[in-house]
Amino acid sequence: MNERYLFNGLRAAVLGAGVSGLAAARILKKLGAYPTVFDQKPSDHPDVVRITDQLYQEDIAVVSGWHGRLDAERFDTMIVSPGFRRDHPAITDFGSKPVMSEVEFASRITDAPMVAVTGTNGKSTTTVLTWLFVNAMGKTGHLCGNIAGSGYPEKPLSVAAHEAKADEVLVAEVSSYQLEFVSKLRPMVSTVLNVTPDHMDRHPSFEDYFGTKMRLVENVGHGDVVVVNADEPSVSVMRFRSAMKNGAKVVSFSPTGQSVTQNETSRRSGDSVYLGSTLVKLSELSLYGEHNIANLMAAWELASAVTNGSCDPTKALHEFKGLEHRMELVGERSGIKVINNSMCTNPAALIASSTAIDRRQFLIVGGNMKRLDFSDVRRYFEKTNHEPLIVGANSDKLNQALGGMFRTFDDIRSAFTFAQSNAVQGEVILLCPGCASLEPYANFRERGDDFRSIAKEWINAENY
Repeated sequence: MNERYLFNGLRAAVLGAGVSGLAAARILKKLGAYPTVFDQKPSDHPDVVRITDQLYQEDIAVVSGWHGRLDAERFDTMIVSPGFRRDHPAITDFGSKPVMSEVEFASRITDAPMVAVTGTNGKSTTTVLTWLFVNAMGKTGHLCGNIAGSGYPEKPLSVAAHEAKADEVLVAEVSSYQLEFVSKLRPMVSTVLNVTPDHMDRHPSFEDYFGTKMRLVENVGHGDVVVVNADEPSVSVMRFRSAMKNGAKVVSFSPTGQSVTQNETSRRSGDSVYLGSTLVKLSELSLYGEHNIANLMAAWELASAVTNGSCDPTKALHEFKGLEHRMELVGERSGIKVINNSMCTNPAALIASSTAIDRRQFLIVGGNMKRLDFSDVRRYFEKTNHEPLIVGANSDKLNQALGGMFRTFDDIRSAFTFAQSNAVQGEVILLCPGCASLEPYANFRERGDDFRSIAKEWINAENY
């Protein structure tokens, strides 16, 4: 239910001056609230100077160089950016007053139905495909939420929620960080793609991480749809049902074609997939691997559920050229392909991405291990003839976790130089870190951009 009128006159603390925080502050201002943005970066930081100048012109207060505490008496509500942990002093200072993430805030200020996608891996690909299918089925979709750096027209979720008309659709990627602060969130259509260990530096246990993901469906009921991959071992249909209230419709699908399903409008048929009545050959798609077949079918089911329609998927799939930093083909030289998968930030994603390519690979891995277990990656490497190249400040620690037998490098450039000097026709150089980014990169996008630049220098070099 649209509750935007309830924010009129409220004093709102917005924690974080990133993309989602700034978007929420601006929408709060438009709704008649009095937002104050808090950021811990010093006031003379170039980004803060720029942001402060902009917000002051918009009559939005900013507190920079913030010490992290808050006088709860000065505020009525709080919007929390994803980077803030549940035990942050400002949040504990707030006591029983309402604290919400941007996704919760957005869900309260819109009449548009929301399709929400979460999971450990595959969120961005599934979200973009869903958005393309929604538009192809005759609805206006807004690509929004936690998705970033995809190469498609993304919007902050609160902006999309404020702009969308009641007959349009919010197609939102949602992270576990955003789900930590939800209470009324009720997407019309939703899915949890998979849940494997990740962010153990943020969550106290895997079960806490799992439970946080499942909060996406805890309020769904009559009229809502939950889409379930019947073949996904990490999230069973029973786990969904235990997290849901009674009344929501379950649509299950089987990417292998081997599981019993219900209500699905997609079907696997050998090396093809039926999407509605259209047979799509998998070899003609810009998708690598079985995990992306699951993402494709999930997207079709999500779009079909929210629109109650169908379409010829050919045009939408033709528009899908892959996502930046997600199995992105950078180019090829002398029969050696170079792929940028910088968004691969956990062990399960590393294995799935590498398995999707049926060629020998030079795998550039490494970064912030996030207290994750890499024993599955170690066993995977033992069974393949790929050559892992470990980079970054944690390279020795990761190498030890993987058995201590691989080459280590100071940076991506030196690892790539080794790979291109030793790869032969038919092989692949794959940036597949399996870890979050570390300095000198602020995030996976900077890391992927640097890798792409390095790779293109070699691909486009005049002298072979």
